[in-house]
Amino acid sequence: MANDISKTLFITDLDGTLLNSNCEVSEQTQRIINNLIATRGLNFAIATARSPATAMPLLSGINMHLPSVVLAGAALWNEATETYTHTWPIREEVISKICEIYERHGAHPFIYRQSGAQLLAHHIDNITPREADFMKSRTGTHYKDFILNDRPYEPSPCPALIIFSTDRYPVMEEIYHDILAHGIDCHPICYCDIYAPGYGFLEIYGSQVSKAEAIETLAHECGFEQIVAFGDNVNDLEMMEMADYSVAPSNALPMVKRVASEVVGCNDDDSIAWWLAHNIMQ
Repeated sequence: MANDISKTLFITDLDGTLLNSNCEVSEQTQRIINNLIATRGLNFAIATARSPATAMPLLSGINMHLPSVVLAGAALWNEATETYTHTWPIREEVISKICEIYERHGAHPFIYRQSGAQLLAHHIDNITPREADFMKSRTGTHYKDFILNDRPYEPSPCPALIIFSTDRYPVMEEIYHDILAHGIDCHPICYCDIYAPGYGFLEIYGSQVSKAEAIETLAHECGFEQIVAFGDNVNDLEMMEMADYSVAPSNALPMVKRVASEVVGCNDDDSIAWWLAHNIMQ
């Protein structure tokens, strides 16, 4: 565990870790973390696969001052200035190859491109009901907009930070393995939707992208010497392994619990906040 709190970055995943099963940061967790920030100088940050459009509203009750790792490490976001301070995009030739694989499977992804502070999520205008629900729940924010196109892939000067799709888990898994089989230079992650059993997500990033890499950039720029990480899912494994100390909630995937330094209670019991309180207030 960390010895010098002032030189330690405490960074957590959101879904399944800091967020409860209602996809909320509980009032209890907010009170504990805000108290630690105010009284003990807790250096608290998040590392999430979410974009700022969905992550920042969930964190409005926490007095964060550090940049956030968003899009599973494809970018660092500064909420105070509403800017992406670092981005690690996907090369255009890689996007073209990935879209060809999707087409062979009769599917089409969202391609998230950065335009200033906004993400423009491009998709072919033929969308599935699940994709329509996904879009509906993410509209109405200046952080993100959805653009429906005539063709599945259009080159653009705006850098692409993530290629994203959601469907039944076996469908996502099949496309994931096809991408791996073709040796495409990218970083794909396929995992189950913890809120909708039977469904899954496929996220594809630049080959250099991971939460771990983005956290190392954040830690270096802010002068942190130690990292304590909290996570529960596949895309947390690398950050858990690189951290000086790592904590998993009891609802985490078995593979995540195996690499964690410690396993605590589940995400519905404010377990991450209580762990912080117990270890920092000592």
